[in-house]
Amino acid sequence: MNRLRHAFSSLQLTDWLAVLLLLTYVIVFSTLTIRQHQSFNTNALDLAKFDQSIWNTSQGRPYEISVTENLVIESHFSPALAFFAPFYWLWPDIRILFILQSILLGGAGFLIYWYFRRSNSWLGLIVLAAYLMQPALHQVNLVEFRRLTLAVFATSYAVYHLLRKRYGLMAVGLALALLSKEDMSLTVIAFGLYITLIQREWKIGIVTLAIGVIWLVAIPFAVLPSIMTHNRSDEYQHAYYYSYLGSSIPEILRTIITNPGIIFTYAGQIERLQALFDLFWPTAFLFLLAPELAFFLVPHLGFLLASTSNRMGRLEAWYPSILIILLFWAVAIGVSRISGRWQKIALGFLIIFSAVAWINTSQLWPGKQFDIGQYQVSSHEYKVAELISNIPPNAVVMAQDPFVPHLSHREKIYLFPWTRQDDSPQFIVLDREMRTYPLNSDEYRSAFYDILASPNYKIVEQLDSFFILEQSGELIPQVSADETWDDALHLRGLDVAVSAPGEAYQSLPEELDAGSVLRVDLYWDVIAKMGQNYTVYVHALDARGNVLGQHDGWPADSHRPTSVLPVGDQVRDIHYLTLPHPIASDELTLRVGLYEGISGKILLNQVGQPDIQLQIP
Repeated sequence: MNRLRHAFSSLQLTDWLAVLLLLTYVIVFSTLTIRQHQSFNTNALDLAKFDQSIWNTSQGRPYEISVTENLVIESHFSPALAFFAPFYWLWPDIRILFILQSILLGGAGFLIYWYFRRSNSWLGLIVLAAYLMQPALHQVNLVEFRRLTLAVFATSYAVYHLLRKRYGLMAVGLALALLSKEDMSLTVIAFGLYITLIQREWKIGIVTLAIGVIWLVAIPFAVLPSIMTHNRSDEYQHAYYYSYLGSSIPEILRTIITNPGIIFTYAGQIERLQALFDLFWPTAFLFLLAPELAFFLVPHLGFLLASTSNRMGRLEAWYPSILIILLFWAVAIGVSRISGRWQKIALGFLIIFSAVAWINTSQLWPGKQFDIGQYQVSSHEYKVAELISNIPPNAVVMAQDPFVPHLSHREKIYLFPWTRQDDSPQFIVLDREMRTYPLNSDEYRSAFYDILASPNYKIVEQLDSFFILEQSGELIPQVSADETWDDALHLRGLDVAVSAPGEAYQSLPEELDAGSVLRVDLYWDVIAKMGQNYTVYVHALDARGNVLGQHDGWPADSHRPTSVLPVGDQVRDIHYLTLPHPIASDELTLRVGLYEGISGKILLNQVGQPDIQLQIP
C-alpha cells in the first residue's frame, strides 16, 4: 500500500494529462469500432478470419479457420495472433479485439511520452497529442482489427529500448513484431543498420541485420509455402503484388540490379507521392531533424510504394500503421535536438499542423471525412443481432459478408456463397439489401433467390429483408394441399407467418392487428414444362369471403417465371399480404389460383375450379 501511495504521489501533471489523452483515445476508438461492428459495417475478410482464428486458438485449435484457407497463417506469417487468445478465456466476445487494438495503438504513442517523461515531459506530451491526432492513425484504427496491431506497439517498445541501448528488451519487441507479420523483417533490418552504423555496436547490429534478412527471405519463400494446405500461392500477396520483379530471389535481385528504375513504375505515381506528402505534412516535417531515425521508414515505405496494389501504394486502410509510429519517434527525437524557444515554436507548429490535418482529412469528428452513419446502430440492426445470436453455436453456418463477423465464434463459418464440397451448411444467413461481396449485385440477386426459392431450406427467421434459413430435410408444409393447374403445377401446401411493422415474422397469434403482414409460402411441384409465364394470386379472405389483402406475382417472390422452371423442381413461392383490418386468425382463409400472364385468363385446376381455398389451422 505504501508503494502504491508513493507511486501516485510521484506522478506529475504531465503524467495525468498523458493518461487522460490515452484513455480518451481508447474510449473514443473502442466505441466507434464496436458501433461500426454492431451496425454491420465490418467484413468477413479479414475481421472474421482473424476472430475465428483467435477463438479457435483459445479453444485448442491453433490458427484454424474456415472462411478461406485452413490456417490463418497460410497467407501471412502471424503466429502472434495467439497472444490475443487468452483474452477470450476472460471475455469470448469479438468486441475485445477492438478494445485491445485501441489500447495497443494508443499505447504505442504513450511510450514516446514515457521516454521523455523525466527529461522533457511537455515535449513528450505534445508529441503524444500530435500522434493521437494523426489522421492516418484514425484511418488505421477504424479499419476493423488488423494483425499488425501488436506489431505497432512492439515496434514502439523496441525503439524505446533501442534508444536506451537496452538490447535485450529491444529484442523482445522485435520478436513480437516479426511474429505479427513477415513484412516486419524490413523494420528489423533498419534496426540492424542503425545499431551498426549509428550506435557502433557491431556485433549486435550485424546479428539484428542478419535476422531481418533471413526472415525476409525464409518466411515468404520457404516457411509459408511449406505450411500451405492447398496449392494456391496466388493468395500470398507477394506472389502477385511484386510479380513484375520476379518469382524467386535470384530473379528479383537480377531485375533490380539490371533495371533499378522499374521500382519507380509504381512508386513514382503521382497519387502515391501525394499519399506520402499527406502522411508527412501533419508533422510539420519535423522528422527530418532526426534523419537517422527517419531512415527507419525507408524499407517499409519502399515495400508499400513499389507494390502493384493501389491500396498499399496509396497508404490506405491499415498499411501505414508501422510508418506512423516510426515517424513520430523521429519527430520526438528531432524536436528534442532543438533548444530554447525554438523548441516551443516547433512544438507549436506540430500541434497546429496536426489540428489542421485532423479537421481537413480525418475520419474522426470533427474531420471532414467523418461519417456518423457508419457508427449509428438502428433498432433493426439490434433485432437482427438478436436473431443471429439464436443460431446454435455448434451449427455450420454460411452467411453474407456483413454477418460473418457476428458468427465467427464457431468451428465452421463460411462466406456466402463459398463453402467446401465436403460440408453442407445447416443455416444460411442473408439480406436482400446489404453488401454482396464477393458477388456483384446481379450475381447475388440470382444466388439469393436460388436459396429463397428452394424448399431445401426452411425460413426460420425473417425481419424485413433479413433471412435465416435452416436446412429442412423432408418438406412438410403447415397446411397440406393437393391441387394441380394446367397439368403442370402441383400445389403441395403452404406455410403462413405474420409480422407487425418492424418486427420479425412469427406464427399466427389468435388476433391479427391492422397493418399486419402475412407471409404465405406456397410449395409447388413442377410436373410438366410450361409454355408461358403464369401469375400466381393469393387472397386473404375474412369469414364473409371479403378480400382483406392480395398479392399477384410470378413464383418465388416474382423471380422465377413459370416458363423457365425445370420439370421435377420444387419451388418455394413467397407472397406478402397486408391486412387493413384486425381479424381473428381462425376467421382467416387463403385463396390461391393462377392466370395467364398475357391474356389474364384464369386457369382451372384438376377439378375444374379456378382456385383453392385453405383454412389456416
